[in-house]
This record gives sequence, structure tokens and C-alpha cells, in this order.
Amino acid sequence: MKNHISPLGAFRLKPLLYRSIIASSLLLPGISQAVDCNSLVLWSGDQAYNGDAQVQHLDIAYAANWWTKGNDPETRSGPYQEWSSLGTCDGGPTNTPPQVALTSPLNNASFSENDNAVINVNANDSDGTIVSVEYLVDGVSIGTSNQTPYSQNWAATIGNHEIKTIATDNLGASASAIVNISVASVGGNIPPSATQTSPTADSQITAGDITLLTADASDSDGAITQVDFYLDDALLATIASAPFEHSWTATEGLHSFKIKATDNDGAVTFSPAVQLNISSGQVGGGCAGVPAFVAGTSYQSGNEVENINHKYRCDVAGWCSSNAAWAYEPGVGNHWSDAWSDLGVCAIVPEVTITSPAGNTVVLANTSVDFKVDASDSDGNVTQVEFFAAGVSLGIDSTAPYSTSWTATNTGDIQLKAVATDNEANTAEDTLLVTVSNQPIVASISATNTNGTVTLGKTVNLSATASSVVGEITGIEFMVNGAALSSDSSEPYTASWTPGSIGNYTITAKATDSQGNNVTSPALSINVVSAPVGQTHKLIGYWHDFVNPAGCPMPLKEISSKWDVIDIAFADNDRNSNGTVHFNLYSGDIHSSCPALDASEFKQDMAALQAQGKIIVLSLGGAEGNITLNTDSDEANFVSSLTAIIAEWGFDGLDIDLESGSNLLHGTQIQARLPRALKQIETNMGGDMYLTMAPEHPYVQGGMVAYSGIWGAYIPLINELRDTLDLLHVQLYNNGGLSNPYTNGAAPEGSVDMMVASVKMLVEGFELADGSQFLPLRDDQVAIGLPSGPASANSGQAPTQNIIDALDCITKGVACSSVVPSQHFPNFGGVMTWSINWDKFDGYNFSGPIGDKIDAMNAEN
Repeated sequence: MKNHISPLGAFRLKPLLYRSIIASSLLLPGISQAVDCNSLVLWSGDQAYNGDAQVQHLDIAYAANWWTKGNDPETRSGPYQEWSSLGTCDGGPTNTPPQVALTSPLNNASFSENDNAVINVNANDSDGTIVSVEYLVDGVSIGTSNQTPYSQNWAATIGNHEIKTIATDNLGASASAIVNISVASVGGNIPPSATQTSPTADSQITAGDITLLTADASDSDGAITQVDFYLDDALLATIASAPFEHSWTATEGLHSFKIKATDNDGAVTFSPAVQLNISSGQVGGGCAGVPAFVAGTSYQSGNEVENINHKYRCDVAGWCSSNAAWAYEPGVGNHWSDAWSDLGVCAIVPEVTITSPAGNTVVLANTSVDFKVDASDSDGNVTQVEFFAAGVSLGIDSTAPYSTSWTATNTGDIQLKAVATDNEANTAEDTLLVTVSNQPIVASISATNTNGTVTLGKTVNLSATASSVVGEITGIEFMVNGAALSSDSSEPYTASWTPGSIGNYTITAKATDSQGNNVTSPALSINVVSAPVGQTHKLIGYWHDFVNPAGCPMPLKEISSKWDVIDIAFADNDRNSNGTVHFNLYSGDIHSSCPALDASEFKQDMAALQAQGKIIVLSLGGAEGNITLNTDSDEANFVSSLTAIIAEWGFDGLDIDLESGSNLLHGTQIQARLPRALKQIETNMGGDMYLTMAPEHPYVQGGMVAYSGIWGAYIPLINELRDTLDLLHVQLYNNGGLSNPYTNGAAPEGSVDMMVASVKMLVEGFELADGSQFLPLRDDQVAIGLPSGPASANSGQAPTQNIIDALDCITKGVACSSVVPSQHFPNFGGVMTWSINWDKFDGYNFSGPIGDKIDAMNAEN
């Protein structure tokens, strides 16, 4: 039987068949059609279109087959769908779809019920602007942003969810990104959140200032009953209701500030401590009462001042009073000795650290607590350490190791304090807070690799302790915002947590004993911040914690903001040469007046820089440094000590800077064992170690000349570690010109050819003296290594324009000299320099122009 079509049906079908024939013909071999889209409107999902209506969308012309609204022509132009494609636009505007990425939460992130999940989006459009970013949970829109920052909060509900974002540009093109998350139910009370808002690590306070201490505290399932302010681990004030603030008259010295928030169920959360050094304008010790030098002050002959921890006497009043600090600042200016006499170093106070118990620990009432201290003095010796609990002396220990036993009497928060005295009667102290409980079971928790701020996606290592007077501890359950994270039934009680979204989190440990008793520890407060977008091209610098002609070691907060990767120089090999490595922050010395660096401030500054996206690694070696790796025992000590240092200080990884003093030679145990040890350290870190290397060029490119002794001795290390190596910045200084396959003779130090040839050999490969081949590295793994200024190295300084030309030659193929790369390398790693300290001494002569060049290169990517 034949099918019969009514005249009306034939009339309606004809346009559809006609357009389908045209659209189909575009797919036939040899047939193409371009459409003039100048008169066609852009398709909009909010607009209704009748049959025959024509639009353009993503540079393709479409015609509506019938009435339609909200159906995207890109996905609805197949057979029997709402749209037919008419062809690619010709002469109309072209449009590249936007790019969109969900930066928070992370895919497969876990949340607790009612968590404030923060949805953060990066969106950009290369040929236009972003007009909207929509946020959807399980396909349901929860909000839209039409300007940066693109962010939306969502109260998490139990279950598995799809988080989706859609970015739309000014020409109607859109792109989407999706992550999946899970939300778990909460068991019991959720601890409060606690944030100290003032002071911060950047606060500038002088002794005598009236300072307002402020805090934010909230409770998602109840109410805040009080906020306690602590100064140096002693209770300063208790505030029962918002606003949580207290006025304090600042006193001189290094102080620690923190708060404790308590909710209506008795749960408590401590904020991270903030370390702040408050100056009085005068100094203590041997310079007590002596005013600090201020350029331009009117000084008379015989007046005494303190500067850089030395005491000076004015000899020539006019010059002493000059405001030209560059000339007459005592101990610093070019002509200071014409105006002043150096009367000697001021006091160097001892270093003291309480090592046991840990801060914020909860201890059982009437039990004995080991109170242990490390103390040292760089310009003399420690004569005694006195121990205090709640201001009452527990006794004096005059010989190392310094310790005493304390019986935890009373209940509540107790300040423990240790005061160290040196042979010059200078004193220093350290404090911490413990809580004494009369309950049958107690628990405490700490984070071993963060001081309270962590970058999204970084793993937090957790450790808990617990004890019971009526039974044995049977297990610890780690909780994040009240939801179970993991459990551990044997000591040491540990867990790891990788945050899936930015925001504030409370982390607790719930302990249970064999009698069925349980208790939840005071909570840690962890602030998770966005991971900054990494730089393609990086400025890498070494910060050194020793005194040299560049001056005193400086606090990390004072370095230039230009640095992207910061190498902390150096770790120290154990004097017993058993493979153990130490990191000893500068603590003063008898040969200089430089003040000691405070470990708590250093860690605080590190965390702040890392939150800005800076990478901070610990460097091994140096010009005179070495490591010991001769036996299995050495290797085990090397791995365990460095793993512990990285966890304690929060380094992102390691830098290998083994030079002539290291005994790194072909065939040595160091060469054979070091790659395996570094891989194990990376595993111990959770598989996320940033690894850099800074060999002198004979150790790498020198393998072309000879392949024995030091020549090419780094190449086996590079080959073993190339899959995990982040940056190789060969030192192009202190070793003469660079032998290479491209020039007649060695390329001179500081020349464009030397820099380009060094990179070309590493990213294109070269033949070694033994006939084997060095295989190319990725261009993002390679950087140039140069001295920062005229005195930072014996030779190898490069003119600024040469460095800029070399970078352009490597990345763009322009401004080259005689050596030219075979292709452009747009992801080239960047430039390293020795050192950050010298750069500051020389007026930022390196980080200024080269940092600006790196910034410009990144802006072009």
C-alpha cells in the first residue's frame, strides 16, 4: 500500500526536506558551502524562534525547522531535530568558546552535612568577555555570577552530587566543567570555627600601642558561649558575646597570640597562633637603654646608638646626623667609620624551645608530665633553664638535656614556660598551653605539616595522642567538621586529609577506651585557601640563612614578591657522617651582630608565601656542603631525617646542589643511592615532592668533554629522576665558558650563546663523551642559572639585556646570537639566581628587570 500525504502535510514538510537536502549536500565529498553571517543574529537560549528563522552560533549558520526555544543548535541539528546547519560562516564574526575550570571543590571531594561548600570558578574568553557563570547542583541552578570573582556558596546535603558550572561569553558561546562530590552525615556535635582576625603576621605594632585584638567565631549547629584570648599561652581575656575583641597595651618582645572558641555543647577550637615581634625602638641585653639609630637625627659627639645589634659612639656630630644613610649609617654606610666608632656587639640571647609536651595538649589531672626543652647559645653557653607552670617555678636544670617532671595539678588551661639563661646573663623564653582534665580519658590532635593554613589539594598530616586512667585506648577516630575521616587502633595514631574545597575546617580526634569511655579532643582550625595559578616561566632564587658580605639573613616576609621558587640554603650534614641531615635556622654567631631568626616566624612566613603560590624547597649541598650516603644505614638515616624535616617545616620539596665539595663522582655511592633515596622521600610525602637541581655545568654539559670523575656526574641522577624532576637550573658561573656542540670553542660566560647553548643541549639532547646520548628533557624542566650581581659569584655575571635576549631566543626564536634552537620552547622553565639576599643588597638589580621580563612572558602565554 502506498503512503498518502495530505496537501497540508506536504506543504509543511517541503521546507524541512529542502533544508535537510542542503545540509546533507555540505557533507558530500568535494562540496562545501560558506554562509554570509553578517546579517544573522546570535542564537540565545532565552529566545524563541519560529520555523525558517536563521541564526549563527559558534561560527555556523542554522535555520530553525519549527518553533523552538532553549535547544542548542550545536547539539540539536541532527536528523529530525529542531535545527539544520546551513554551513560555516564566511565574513561574519568568528568566536572562540570560553574556557572554564572548577577550582573548588576538587573532583571526588568529601564534605560533611551542612558544610559551606565553596564553588570557585576560573573562566576567561580569548576573543571576548565572560557575561555569565552559572552554578548547578545535580542539574538545578543555584546561582549566577556576571563578574569576577566567580564564586558561589552551597550548604552541602547528604549524598553524591554533580557540581556543574557553565560559562557564557559575549557572543553566546558557552563551555562547562563538572566535578563530583560526596557529602556524609555528621555524628554528634560539630566544633565551632575560630579565627583570629587581629593581629596578623603582617601587623606593625610598637611597644605602648593600644592594640585591639579581634576574633571571628561561629557554630554551625549551636551557639558560641565564649571566646578566650591568649597572649604567650596565658589567658588574657574572656569575651562572652560578639563582637569578640579585647584592647591590649603592646609590650616589647616576641609574642604569640591565639584564641579559643567554645560552643554551647562545650566543644572547643583553637585558632593557629600568630607570632609577632614588637619593637620598642630600643634594644636589650648589652645595649639596654641605648636608642636605635635613626638617619637624620641630631647626634652629638659621644652619643651612643644601637644598629644591626652593635653599639656605636658618635665621633663627628655632623656626619652622624646626616640623613644620607647610604654613607653614614653605622656599620652599614659606605663611610660610616669616618663618623662612628664600633663599641662591640650587643647581646645575643640564647635559643630555647619546649619539645615536650606539645602545644594545646590535654593531660590527665594528677599525672606526671615530662617537661623537656632544647636550649643553646651561639656566642657562649647556656648556664641554666628554669621551668614554670602557671607562673610557679618547677625547678632549674643546669645541664643538657634540660628537663623536669611536672605533676598536672588543678584543672583547666595552664601555661608552661621555660626560661634559658646564658653565660652573659641574657635570657630567652618559650611558652605553650596545655589543658588539665579530670575526666577519665583525654585526647589531643595536631597537624604536623601546617600552622593552620593549607593550599587546596595539599595533604594535611594529622597526629593524635590519648590516655585513660581506667582502661586502655582502643582506637582513635579522626573527624573533619564532625564527619568521620578515618580511624587508627594502634600508636602512633595518624591520619592524612586532603581538603576538597576552600574554607575553614575543624578537625578533631575522638578517643575510646576499653571501658567504653570516649572523648573528643579540642579542635584544630584549618583554613584552606585557593591554589594560585602557577607561573609557566619562573624566577628562582636561593635564600641563605648565613651571614656573608650581603648582610644578615633576612626574614622571608622581606623578600621581593617577584620570586616564584625559593630555595632555602642549606641543610647540614650530620657531623657524625651517618647520613642524617639537619636544618638549623640561623641562631646568631660570635662573628657578627646579626640577630637570630625565630623558627615560628619563619614557618609562619613560609606558609604565607606558599598561600600566594610560591614554591619553597630545602637545598642540600652548596659550595662546601656534602651529604653522606655510603651504606644502607646512611641511606635510611638520610631518608628518615629529611622526611621529618620536610614535615616539621612544611617545605614543598628538595633542591640538590652538590658541587665540588660533595664528592659526587662517577661510580660513587652517592651517585648510586641518591635517586632511590629521593624517590622514597617523595613517597613518604604522598607523591607530591617538588624537586630541583643546581649542578655546575661541568657536572652536566661537561659530559660531552669527558664522562668520568666530575664530568657528567649528575647525568645518571637526572636520568633516574627525570620523571619527577621539576626544574634543572645548571649554574653557568664560576666555571668558565661552556663547551658545546654549536660554537667553535667554549661559549663565553655571560653571553647569549652560553645561555642558549646550555638550554639547547638539555632540551634537544647531546652526545656524551662515552658515545651514549643524553635524551632531551621537557622545556618546562629547564632553567638558566646565573649570579644575581657583581659580588655574588666570582665570574659568570650576564648583562641584563643578554638574559632578556636569551629568553626571547629560547621561547620565540628572536634576538639569538650564533646559537639558535631547532624550535621555539614556549614552556621554558625560567631563570635561577644566587642569591635572593645578594639581590636585595644590590638594590634588586636582578629580580627587578628579570622579574619584569618573566612577568611579561607569562602574560603572553
